[in-house]
Amino acid sequence: MPEVSKHPATSLSKQAAEWVIRLSDEQTTHAQRADFEHWLAQDIRHREAYEQASRIWLSVTPQASKSHNQARSILGMLLLLSCLYWLPLSEWMADERTDVGEMRRIALPDGSSIMLDSNSAVDIDFNTHSRRIVLHRGRVLAEVAQDSGENIRPFIIENRDGTVKALGTQYVVEQAGHDSVVNVIESDVAVASRYQPDQAIILHGGQSVRFDNLEISQPETTPAHAISWIQARLIYQDVSLNQVISDLARYYKGFISVRDEVDQLRFSGVLPADDPGTALHILEDALPIKIKQPTSWLILINSEL
Repeated sequence: MPEVSKHPATSLSKQAAEWVIRLSDEQTTHAQRADFEHWLAQDIRHREAYEQASRIWLSVTPQASKSHNQARSILGMLLLLSCLYWLPLSEWMADERTDVGEMRRIALPDGSSIMLDSNSAVDIDFNTHSRRIVLHRGRVLAEVAQDSGENIRPFIIENRDGTVKALGTQYVVEQAGHDSVVNVIESDVAVASRYQPDQAIILHGGQSVRFDNLEISQPETTPAHAISWIQARLIYQDVSLNQVISDLARYYKGFISVRDEVDQLRFSGVLPADDPGTALHILEDALPIKIKQPTSWLILINSEL
């Protein structure tokens, strides 16, 4: 069976692609088929990854001329892309994606809408039972309309860490590196972690939480600027430079490095999300830092001393 690496997302894509190739061989044994069924049963995400890899395989390989050599070539292509960008296949095949620096509003069939922040990816799954947005990467603002059908379908944003069910109209879900953040703008939502779905908590308008796949933090007050990004503005009140740069990095096609001696400097002000260069100049004028850009894709932030 494919081995698990220290990069779970990339490993899952790799495992799925390898199973697609292995099962395309007419010489597949009963033991291999049993191993595959065992792998599928381990996690619901395994089946999702396998189905996505299968769709790519079928779309790029003519059925009449599939060979094992062709399969290995396509596998190599998939694995190379995954390794280069550390992205699972689910992000490559998401229904809607935004590039770095792009924001986009998407109208939904029920009259609701979502706003995708820079470098975000979602699947949209509306059926007779539910209205579901699957957030694979980034940040999304949902403005939820009341369902007009005979059966009132719940509106849910699901991601790696759990689910956020709308009990009202407007909220933001962000998937960060190690956890997720919910900011409720209007009305109520129910937040549940992936591995404790029966222990949901209710958030009211003006409340915010962080959560991972096991735990949910205590509610805090939603920052006043929680949706300022939809107007391409980032508003801060006494926030660490490290957090500011983490936000700006979402809009920059490259890498921003902050030295330890300045990462806890505090900043208050407004930065343009759609112009990272200008934003960095504002920070340099406001704080005792020096910004250097040795290449077009690398920015270094050090002490000005």
